[in-house]
Amino acid sequence: MIYRRQRTQYVFAVFLVIVAVVNVLFYFILTRPSQTEYANLQSETAELQKQIKNSQKYYTGRAIVADKLESFDKDKNALLMMHLVQRNQGYSEIQGKLNAILLKSGVKYTSIRYNLNPDAQAGLNPVSIVVPVEGNYTNVVNFIRELEDSDTFFLITAINLERTTLQEPGKPVALANAAAANGAVSLSLTLETFFYQ
Repeated sequence: MIYRRQRTQYVFAVFLVIVAVVNVLFYFILTRPSQTEYANLQSETAELQKQIKNSQKYYTGRAIVADKLESFDKDKNALLMMHLVQRNQGYSEIQGKLNAILLKSGVKYTSIRYNLNPDAQAGLNPVSIVVPVEGNYTNVVNFIRELEDSDTFFLITAINLERTTLQEPGKPVALANAAAANGAVSLSLTLETFFYQ
């Protein structure tokens, strides 16, 4: 009877071990995919967080650009009004500014030629201006400096320079040669400015 009871307990113990092993195997079989899926979800979450940070940086950069674009029109108008001339009053205002610069620098000029390009580029009409001037070297340099320092935007696109003799009426040629020795120059400046509409 004891033997039979031991045998029953042994069979029962073996049965319990088999059930335990099967349960452990089922546990691993059932939880392994969920653990793998959990690990995949964690890695995907980390990737999504990186993308969110990158998107936030991108959005912040775009917001800064948008803020700058909002002030662009105001800045553009301020630049136009400060350094360019409106087309309606363009020639008279440019003529006045150039005459003031010519008088201040002490150079002589014969005529000023203007050429307006009627095709507007970015809302601006380029105006080509040819100014032939004569004077001593210092006065010519002062004229160019005054153009560069002017509130109106003048772009020097070409300079044709030659040595000259400044012969004043009533003075002999020998004195004119002395003026040439002092650095008298004659040049033709091609300038460009812009009219806004």
